Amino acid sequence: MGSSNSVHVTLNLDRTNPFFYAGELVSGTANVNIKEGQVKVGEIFIVLKGKTGYTTTRTVHESNGSIHTVTDYHTISFFSEKKILESPGLREKELVYHSGQHSWRFEIPLPSQLPPTINEPRKYPHVRYSLKFVIDKPWYKRNTNEILWLTVFPCVNLLNNPQFLTSSIFDNHNRKHVTLKGNINKLDYVPGEMITGTLEIENPEKTLLKQIYLTLIQHYRIECNTKKEKIVETILPTIVNTKEEHIMQKFSLVIPLTHIAPSYAFNGGFHHTTNVHINYFLEFDVKAEGMFTNFDVSIPITIGTESNTKPSEHQLNDATNLWPNSLSYYPETIMHAEYPPPSYYSISN
Repeated sequence: MGSSNSVHVTLNLDRTNPFFYAGELVSGTANVNIKEGQVKVGEIFIVLKGKTGYTTTRTVHESNGSIHTVTDYHTISFFSEKKILESPGLREKELVYHSGQHSWRFEIPLPSQLPPTINEPRKYPHVRYSLKFVIDKPWYKRNTNEILWLTVFPCVNLLNNPQFLTSSIFDNHNRKHVTLKGNINKLDYVPGEMITGTLEIENPEKTLLKQIYLTLIQHYRIECNTKKEKIVETILPTIVNTKEEHIMQKFSLVIPLTHIAPSYAFNGGFHHTTNVHINYFLEFDVKAEGMFTNFDVSIPITIGTESNTKPSEHQLNDATNLWPNSLSYYPETIMHAEYPPPSYYSISN
């Protein structure tokens, strides 16, 4: 690590997993090894930043009559906290460090309200957090930097929304009068929990039901960019190529035990304003024989970080197996920059 041949920088957090909740303290040690000679420094500091990245497109008309689309990349810094670790005294112009080991402790508190980390740092759109250590040298020399990427989630306690702990029913149908009705035991979950419920299918015309997909889908919007991603998907095993008139069965889907960004809406910032919204849907996608006979039902659910059945932090850390300086979980992206709203469905508590 580090960015020069003579200076080697390592950032060590006080935890092995670079995962934090909003409101926690980011702390650790910056270690610098100067291999030879001396280094003149104007200032040594560390800065913690939160940024959103998004894209826009525009049409360009060339003088020769051709038209093409250009993608512009944008970044909003909604949070930045700088801590000066060492600086020259009043009568000093610069600091001088000789060869050997040098270290500095740092502590930076995170605000209590922050949007969750979304996507990889260099993919768009994204919400990302970075910890950057800087040895600020005189203007004629290149600074020495070291960056560590962090995963930050807001705390979403499901116990604050007891209305989602009750069961809900849903239904939809297609043009061949295939009707899907169901009951889901509750509407809020944390990673590692199992979603369970019952399904009832009425098929009076004995239409061939090819299969039913059950998918947990993440929708998120960062500024003007929207994405739809699959968290986990399964095929209901007992409803495959059947013409049964009446089907009644239970269903279940386990949410992966990993760091999944919680349901959250953020509109604000500490330096510049940004907008981030993330929510989840449980989708039943019915594949039936015939033209325009496929249909789906989407049930909005809430993913939190805490509940009375929350997996222990030890279990969660073991399950993610994070490497240092890495993010934890990137679901499969459904390649649609914009997607239609969920199909009509009814939900009642």
